This record gives sequence, C-alpha cells and structure tokens, in this order.
Amino acid sequence: MGTTHLTLTLLCVILFTCTHAKIGYFWHITDFHYDPLYTSQGDTRRQCRKADERGSSGHHRALGQFGDYSCDGSLALIESAARYMRTRHPENVEFVLWTGDILSSRFPGNEDDKYQAISNMTDLLRGTFTSHFVFPVLGHSDPSPSEQLTNLWMKWLPLEALQTFQNGGYYTIEQTQSKLRIVALNTNLFGARESQNVNTDKQWQWLDEVLQKATSNKEMVYIVGHAAPGSDSRVAYDAYSADANARYLNMIRKYARIIAGQFFGHLHADTFRVFYDHDRPVSWALLAPSVSPHRDPAGSSNPGLRLYKFDINTGKVLDYTQYYLDLAASNRAAIPEWQPEYNLTQYYSLHDVSAYSLHNLAEKLRFGIPLEAAMFHKYLRAYNVKRDAPDSCDGACANQHFCAITCLEHLAYRQCVEAAASALAAAGNSSPLIAPPISVTIALSPIIAKLVKFV
Repeated sequence: MGTTHLTLTLLCVILFTCTHAKIGYFWHITDFHYDPLYTSQGDTRRQCRKADERGSSGHHRALGQFGDYSCDGSLALIESAARYMRTRHPENVEFVLWTGDILSSRFPGNEDDKYQAISNMTDLLRGTFTSHFVFPVLGHSDPSPSEQLTNLWMKWLPLEALQTFQNGGYYTIEQTQSKLRIVALNTNLFGARESQNVNTDKQWQWLDEVLQKATSNKEMVYIVGHAAPGSDSRVAYDAYSADANARYLNMIRKYARIIAGQFFGHLHADTFRVFYDHDRPVSWALLAPSVSPHRDPAGSSNPGLRLYKFDINTGKVLDYTQYYLDLAASNRAAIPEWQPEYNLTQYYSLHDVSAYSLHNLAEKLRFGIPLEAAMFHKYLRAYNVKRDAPDSCDGACANQHFCAITCLEHLAYRQCVEAAASALAAAGNSSPLIAPPISVTIALSPIIAKLVKFV
C-alpha cells in the first residue's frame, strides 16, 4: 500500500510539472550580409556583382540563384529562409532574435542605400512574422544607431527600448507573460575603436543596473548580441578589446545565477562558449551560424537557421533544432531545399542545455582523447553547417577550437593555444585521429586544465 501511494505521489508530481511547463519556441537568425547587387551573372572576383564590360572578360564560373560560397547573401536566399521559417511551429513561436550584420560588409552604397536595404529586410521579416516581435541588434557592418534606424524598428520595440536604442544601440525587453527579460547589447561598443565613445560607459552602467534590477525582481535573463566575447579559433582577431572582454566576463560571473542564456552570431559558424568562475562552469553562450554562406577569410559554410525550444515560464533553454540549406544542391535543383541538420541534445548526447553539460562536451573535443575523435568530427561538421572544410583540421587546429570554447580571456586563450602547440610539437604528432604518446597526453592535460580557469 505504501509503495502504491509513493508511486501515485511521484506520478502526480510529474504530471503537475509537465502540465505547468509551458513550451515555446523562438528563432535565432543572424548575419544575412544582404547584397542587393548579387547576380547569377556576376563575377566572384567582384563579390558576385556584375562587372562592367570594359574591366572584365566575364565571370570565371557559373553562379547560383541562391548565392555562392564565395560571396554574401542574395535576396533569393534570404527570401527562401523567410518562407521556410513561416512553416515551422508558427503557433508556438514567441519571438525572433535577429543578431546583426544585416548588410554585406562590402556594401557599395551610400547611407540612404544602406537604410533602404535594411528597410527591405525589415519589411520581409515583418511580413514573415506578422504577429510576433523581432528583436534586432546591430552588427559591425550595420549603420550606427540613429533616429532613422529607430523608426524602422519602432513597431517591434516599446518606448523605453527605443530611447536607449536610438542613443546607444542597446535596449531591454520585459516579457509580460513570464519572468524572462531580454537584454539586447550593442557589442560594437566593446571594440577597441569605441573605447572613448561616451555611449560605451553608458552601456556598461546600464547593463549593470538592468541585471541588478532583474536580480531583485527574480527575473531570468537572455543576453543577446552580435559578437561574443573571447577569441575566434580561426583567425587572430578579437571582437572585444582586452578591457571590455574582461569586464564582460566579470559581469557574467557576477550575475550568472539569473542568466538563462547568451546568444550571438558574427562568426558565420556553429559553435559555443563556456564561462567559468575559476574552474566551475557557470554560464554558456551559443553562437548561431549565418544565413550568408560567405565567411572571410577562413572558408565558407552552408546557410543556417536556428529554432530554440524553451520553457516560457522560466526561460530555461530545452533544446534547439539547426536547419540548413545545401547551397550547391539547391542551386543545381533551382529549388531552395531547407531541412533539419541536427537536434542539439540528440546530436551531442546531452542530458540538458547547461554550462555543466556544455563543459563536458568541450572536454570531449579536446585533442588527445582518441575515443572522442568521432565527436570532434561531428562538431566540425556542424561548425561548417554540414559543409566539409576545405582543409583537414589537425591536432593544433582541434586545440584551437577547444581553447576558443573554454578560455574566453584573451591571454588565457593565447597561452592555451601555445601550450598545446608546444606539447604537440614535442610529440611529433598533429593528427586528431591519432592520440599522442601517453606521456604527452598526461603532461598536456594539466596545462590545459589550468588554463581553462579564469585568472
């Protein structure tokens, strides 16, 4: 009788939990890099734009209707993405995160042309998500905050958000149906060139105040921006200055308890970041791949879209589905065949989406563990959005990925890469499929483990 009673009690608890967990979805789209001058009659040597007859003997290969791996996003590609998103979970989509770099980084037009192009993209998304809010942030190829830009997006943002956005390009959104707050940052202000900008200090003060208020109100927070902190595993480039990077990491550690997720784009790649307080994983960031297939200077990827599943009441991210377009196949068929690429928890065998789970996943990507080589190849395939990298990724390359994911302080990242490179050189082995000698693996692991900790 006691056992039966216990079973019924547990069943009631489970049913109560499931009944009161309200599931919703939100899209994360990023880096359109829309180029209005893209044409299938264009020349890849001129960004897939039509060359004048005097300066060109014609393009050197055929281009596709939906774009080319060596060029920025075409209108046909972006329109196909919008049509596809309209068909996926339309009744349960709560909002859309649109994380910048709307325009091609080599956009040739003047300011009026830029605003017209952004207006066209805004109209496209407004027609796609007729009953949903789209929350945009600015990328480094987008115009600076202005009244003109604010007017374009005023239908999506409340008055208090418009005021801070027009002045500094950042804002916060309080979700009235839950205890979830969205904090949209202008990560352009974290760059070295903006260190003297008056709005840079204002954003830091504002961010601390918003997160402190969220703590007092027992709200959970999504932080949304264009560029993530830390370093790029492919090139020696940091989006944040050293001071801004350290300041941001300290802010995350301070408020980690209320941060339910961080969402960025910018890298045109599918990856993630783990934040530590000393050696304890306390927060995470997921970086979505771009809609644009072009990635400069280190290769290219297929276009991608991401749909998150989350608990509306708590903001807890439960999963996401990554969608992609095989650009080459779609161009051949003249039909944009968007399709699911993978599901996060199933693909990586994660129990949940948490800092601890993503830390464990990062550990499996570390070079020197031969049994996990298959996992790294899965990661690399996702990183390139199901497009094979042009060059093989050796042991040094693999460790760069691991260091970028786990060592977010600039100095710690460089030390992590250098330590791994030295150990691999001593072992005389660079292939990720073959483990270095046991003595080297043992020597390397404590070095990396130490450098994972923030100083």
